Amino acid sequence: MSNFKTYAERDLSAFFNIDEFADYHDIDGQQVLAIIDSDQFGERPKVPVELYRITDGIYQTTLTIYVKLTDYAKPVIGQKIYVDGEDYFVSAVSEEAGVLKITVTANEG
Repeated sequence: MSNFKTYAERDLSAFFNIDEFADYHDIDGQQVLAIIDSDQFGERPKVPVELYRITDGIYQTTLTIYVKLTDYAKPVIGQKIYVDGEDYFVSAVSEEAGVLKITVTANEG
């Protein structure tokens, strides 16, 4: 008897479909079918005040990348990653039902 996880893994092709949700993206020099959620720019924390003054005008942009576990090697936190012509650093990684969720951040001025 199949369980929900088995069905979900079989249905990954519905989400990672070029005609539905996913697009090909250049990730570390390879074309990967991925779903990328781009977050809005976020202002840096205002505490401690000294750090805030030094980084005034610098914002952090965040992307959340969803890829099939079979299509991309699982990165580690702190790893530099290249996404569609921009450099980012991996800030979080999780794996669920055959999908990698990779959160990356970069500073923007």
